[in-house]
Amino acid sequence: MRLTGRHVIFSLVLFVSGFLVAFSYQQTNQDPQVYQLTDKQLEKDFYYRQQLINIEKENQSIREDIEEKKSEIQKMENQLANQEQTVSDYVQDKKTLQKLTGELPVKGIGVEIQLKDADYIPSEENVNQYIVHDSHIHKVVNELLSAGANAIAINGQRLYRDSYIACVGPVVSVDGVQHPAPFVITAIGNPDVLMPSLTLKGGVVDQLLSDNVEVTTQKKDIINMDARLTGER
Repeated sequence: MRLTGRHVIFSLVLFVSGFLVAFSYQQTNQDPQVYQLTDKQLEKDFYYRQQLINIEKENQSIREDIEEKKSEIQKMENQLANQEQTVSDYVQDKKTLQKLTGELPVKGIGVEIQLKDADYIPSEENVNQYIVHDSHIHKVVNELLSAGANAIAINGQRLYRDSYIACVGPVVSVDGVQHPAPFVITAIGNPDVLMPSLTLKGGVVDQLLSDNVEVTTQKKDIINMDARLTGER
């Protein structure tokens, strides 16, 4: 029988088909069988999965607790910060009051006023009309306090809330300490406020000049005043 091209092709197809079937059979025999879990193994697998789920839930709960604690800590820190600021304000207020009462030293800018007896006293005039009296010092001190002076001293002696000024013959007594003229009054405060308050027309300086008191005023860049000594009046 004569072979034609059709026979060759048909044979080739059969050969390839047979090869594929044989190869598939061989691979099937070589592949491991599907592993089947036993009931005990399934139960153990379920147990472990459940444990993992429980652990995840606990971790989530712990994370939520941590966030809550962080929030509480933040609130406490804010409260402490507010308390610290309040305490700081109290301390600052205390220091300010202590400076005003003389319990702490104080320094700052301010003004200086010098009061002197008149250089020339007519022979026929009463000498008391040409010298500085305690009333003149009171005028200056009161004006300075009204203008906002933080601290005042006379001839370097600091005045306190209970200080007194009085004439004792030719001298002026400040808390029992006698001071002769000239009297240098220093005041710590804003000089741009204190000076105009003293020198305004018809004000304290004009009144002193009309009483024959020689007055000089100047601004000071720095004035130092000591604290009140223990037992000092």
